[in-house]
Amino acid sequence: MRLVLALSAVACAASLAVVGPADSARASQLWFLRDGRLVPVDRGAPTVVDTVHALLAGPTAAERARGLSSAVPRATPLRGVAIQRRIVTVDLGGRFAAGRSETSLRARVAQLVRSVSSVPGVAGVRVLVEGGVPLGLFPGLDLRRPVRPAAVPVDEAFGLREAQELLAELGYLAPELVSGEADDATAVAVLEFQKWTGLPRDGVLGVATLQALQHAMRPRPVTLLPGRHVEILLDRQLALLVDDGRVVRAVHISSGAGGRTPVGTFHVYRKERLSWSVPFEVWMPWASYFTGGIALHEYSIVPAYAASHGCVRVNRYDAPFLYEFATYGTPVVVLPSSR
Repeated sequence: MRLVLALSAVACAASLAVVGPADSARASQLWFLRDGRLVPVDRGAPTVVDTVHALLAGPTAAERARGLSSAVPRATPLRGVAIQRRIVTVDLGGRFAAGRSETSLRARVAQLVRSVSSVPGVAGVRVLVEGGVPLGLFPGLDLRRPVRPAAVPVDEAFGLREAQELLAELGYLAPELVSGEADDATAVAVLEFQKWTGLPRDGVLGVATLQALQHAMRPRPVTLLPGRHVEILLDRQLALLVDDGRVVRAVHISSGAGGRTPVGTFHVYRKERLSWSVPFEVWMPWASYFTGGIALHEYSIVPAYAASHGCVRVNRYDAPFLYEFATYGTPVVVLPSSR
């Protein structure tokens, strides 16, 4: 059993320190930017919460005069902090992931992870946005000090490789991605399983998820369409790739925020391995358009909730497979509820 300490942003107090007796003389560092490079600043913030608040506040006037800046958007709210086995989870408001630049997102995550990691006693950092999937699990975030995945087996007889093999057998993980390592691809597969089963969507292979996984069955299609088709389940933020009544793969997706992805039955009418979005000025790899300008496509940021302008974002591990699966004319059924 693991002990979890969770505090709201209001209740966060200076007593939330991950500091051992031998480390009490040390203080954390804040990481800001100068000429596009990460630079440490000694501020003396002794706790995780103090450090996060100081980072969100940005450089002081004196530090700005020295050329320091921050990629973290101003007024980003802190929703909560949790500590589990020395792994710190920082839950931030959606403003933290705002913007179109993957470079900027990578920089702000690096700032946060390095700053929190500098607090004595912290073994790893996970970053959430609005309680959704950890940002550290998204592809493209190439941190020099990566987030340490918190994969905890139920017992010695059922470890990480066994869990990956079961995820692959159930259609959540490509068989070639079974590695025995706690990696991003596994976290995405775990998130897909959690979405289907109704477990909390955090991408962590924890005790409850592993227990459910050991008794799980392959997902079943919601519709009765014959042949090959794609089901987009808006309530679960999950896509099911169905062939002759069998779910070949369950895929972690993020649809249009505020109901911008239309509900109904459509067909793939246009495919581009690398498509350019004119209105949003962004590349969309592995794009399969199924109505108007709305497509299934890979995107670097795929949270566990609806967040796009209307397209269906697909994680990078499943995007090429989905692109090959959904050929011209393949039905795409968008369902508001899977129940």
